[in-house]
Amino acid sequence: MVSLFRARAATALAISVAVDALDYVAAPLFATPVIGDISDAIVTSVLYAITRSKRSALINMAEFVPLVGDFVPVYTISTLMWIHSELKKEKVVMKKRS
Repeated sequence: MVSLFRARAATALAISVAVDALDYVAAPLFATPVIGDISDAIVTSVLYAITRSKRSALINMAEFVPLVGDFVPVYTISTLMWIHSELKKEKVVMKKRS
């Protein structure tokens, strides 16, 4: 179970960091309303499919807010929050087992 979580976490984090970096590098392209919104919807959907976290998906919706989504690495932050909460849950489960 731990290796499955690590694979999901690594995949989600890699996608998040890559897309957030691409947001900065290709800002003029992704600042275009239709193109930016379509790519944000796709990335949010992919990350939700990996994490199954409604909280992260909700945080990822900040990408649709002008300026906030352009300057804040929303995907990376939400993915790190998801990883942190999942690790915290795992610790609680491990403590209960001992």
